[in-house]
Parts: sequence; structure tokens; C-alpha cells
Amino acid sequence: MPVFDYSPAIAADPEIFRIHAREEAYPNQTAEKAEVKRVDDAVFDRVRMLENALVKSSESLIERGKELTEGSADVEQQLREQVKYQLDYSSVDLKLAAEQYSKLQSQAQQRIDALERLAREAEWLADRAEDPYMAYRKLVIAYPALSKKY
Repeated sequence: MPVFDYSPAIAADPEIFRIHAREEAYPNQTAEKAEVKRVDDAVFDRVRMLENALVKSSESLIERGKELTEGSADVEQQLREQVKYQLDYSSVDLKLAAEQYSKLQSQAQQRIDALERLAREAEWLADRAEDPYMAYRKLVIAYPALSKKY
């Protein structure tokens, strides 16, 4: 039977549950070790769920980054073929070339913006992955409904 159950009056910080399990009086050392292990296992099971979510998010981020960079090479190639080569080697309608350039430049800028967003998201994920336990603590303190009894 758990020694310490969740109460809305208690902060959602899992560290409080871990500390309480260690400071509680127990009938013997075996009961103490069992309860401390139970609380720690429950907390770190949730930390592992966060770690797994961080890994999946990172993998998704990498895939999106690959797609964006591959598409960027296509835009760069189109820019060369449809604008630069046309201007270098033939008489071309400058208005049409300018419109094509503007269209391709816009596509390139959208990809740059998307890659910058991915970079910020990667930094955010890396920050949480550096210390998943602290990231979990901050998460449940900010959103206590995510915390259940341990």
C-alpha cells in the first residue's frame, strides 16, 4: 500500500513525492526500500515516457529537415535553369524572368524560414533532452493535471 498518495494540496513536483518517500517512517528497512523503489520507479517511468516523446519528436524533426533541404536543392536548381541560364544564353522576356525569379525566391525564403523554425525546435528539444528529469518536473509543475499519484 502506498505511503504517500497524490493530494491537490501537495505540489505536483515529483521531487516532493520522492523526498517524502525517503523521509517517511517505516516499520522496517525492507518496507522503506520497497516504497522508495516504488515511488522512484513510478516517477522515472513517467520520465522515460517524456524521453521517448522527445526521441520521437527529434526523429520527426530530422525527417522534416531532410525533406526541406532536399526540396531546397530543387528550388536552387530551378533558379539556375529557369532564370540564370535563360538570362545568360538567350534573349528572354525580362518581365517573365523577374516573375519566375520572384516565385522561386519566395519558395526559397519559405524553406529558409521553415529551417529556422526547425532549428529553434531542435534547440528546445535538446534543452529538454539534456536533463529529462528536470524537464518532467517543470512540465508537471506547470501542468499539475499531468501528475497522478505515485
